[in-house]
Amino acid sequence: MNKEDAEIGHEAVQSELKNAPGSLIDWLAPFPSWLQAAAAIEKNLLQWLEDDSPDGNSRVMVAPYGSGLGEILAALAEEKKWRVLAAPDCRVLRTRDFSWLADLPLDSGGPLIIPRLEAFFLRHFNGLEHLRKLVEKLFNTGARCVIGCNSWLWHYVVSAMHIQDSFGRVFYLQSLQAQDLQQLFCGLESQQNHRPTVFRQADDGSFVLPPEITGKGRVEAADNITGARGEFPSSFLKKLALESRGIPLVAWAIWSNSLRLAPDEDVAEIAREVADSDATATAKAKTIWVKAFEDIELPKVPEGVGQAGAFLLLFLLQHDGLKTETIFELLNFGRDQLISLLNRLQKAGIIVLENSVWRAGWQGYPAIRRFLAEQDHLQDAM
Repeated sequence: MNKEDAEIGHEAVQSELKNAPGSLIDWLAPFPSWLQAAAAIEKNLLQWLEDDSPDGNSRVMVAPYGSGLGEILAALAEEKKWRVLAAPDCRVLRTRDFSWLADLPLDSGGPLIIPRLEAFFLRHFNGLEHLRKLVEKLFNTGARCVIGCNSWLWHYVVSAMHIQDSFGRVFYLQSLQAQDLQQLFCGLESQQNHRPTVFRQADDGSFVLPPEITGKGRVEAADNITGARGEFPSSFLKKLALESRGIPLVAWAIWSNSLRLAPDEDVAEIAREVADSDATATAKAKTIWVKAFEDIELPKVPEGVGQAGAFLLLFLLQHDGLKTETIFELLNFGRDQLISLLNRLQKAGIIVLENSVWRAGWQGYPAIRRFLAEQDHLQDAM
C-alpha cells in the first residue's frame, strides 16, 4: 500500500468512526457472558457435590459489588437445571411474618442455589430476623446449598450476626489482574466482531490489546507493527486493574467508556503517525482509539452530600440496589433530603436508576468506595 492509499484508508476509517452509532461500542465490548465463569465455579464445586459425606452442606461465595456473581450462579443453575430459591417480597421482610420459610423447596434432589443473599436481606430489625431464620432452616434441614453474597453485605452480616460460623466453607472470588482483563476484553471483542480490529492508545498510538489477537491473525506479523512487541498487558490495563480493583463490571464499564469512535482532534498527531506507519501491516484491520487512562473522566461524589449520602450509598451496596419507597422506609432522613441526594448522585453518574431500582453505578464505584472510606464506614475489604 502506498502512502496515498494509506491516507485515504485512514480518512475512511476516521469518517466511519465519526458517524458510528453508539451500538458499535456494544459490538466491540459487549456485556460479559458468564458461562465460562459458571463452568469454573462448577468445577470448583464438583468434588463437594459428588461427596456422599461432604465437609459441610453449604458453600458460600463472596465477591465485590460488580463482580457478576449473582448472574454467574443464576447461569450455572439454569445450565444444570438446579433449583433457585426465590426470595420473599421486600414488604414481607419488613414484617414478622415468617410463613414463607415453611414453603421452601429443601427436600428435592440436587443443590439449592441462592444467587444473591442480598435479596433475602433488609437492613432493618425484622429483615435481619428473616435472614437468621433462613440460615437456621438451611442448617437444620442439611440441604446442600450454594450461596452468593456481595462483599459489602457479607462484611456487615459477619459483624452483626457472625454468619460465617453457620456455613461449611466460604470462598472469596479473586479479583482480576491486568492479564485477566486483557483476556476478558479480547474475548468480548471476538464474540460479535468478525472484522479484525486493533486498539491503539489515543495519545501515543501504542497498542492497548495485542494486535495479533484482536486482529484474528489477519494482520501482518507482529514484527512489522510498531509497538506490537511492546509489553503486554499494556500500561493502560495495569492502571485499569488498579483503579477498578479487578472487579469485572467496573473494569468493563470504564473500558467501554474509553473506546473512541470520535473526531480526529481526540487523537494525538503522534498517534496517527504511528498508525500510518503501520498502514500496510494493519490494512485489513479497523483502528479503534482508546483514551489514555489519565484522560478518562470518572464520576465523582458531589461535595456536601455528607453522612446522609454515605448511608444512602452504603445501603445501595449492601442491598445490591433499592426501590425509592424502600429507601424512604429504611433511611431515617427526610424524603425531601433523600430525593435531593438521589437526583444529585444520579446527575453525577454515581448512581443509576434501572427498572425502578437505584443502584451504585459501575463507573462510579471507585469514587463511592473512596468516599465511604473517608466517612469511616465499614469497608468490604475486597
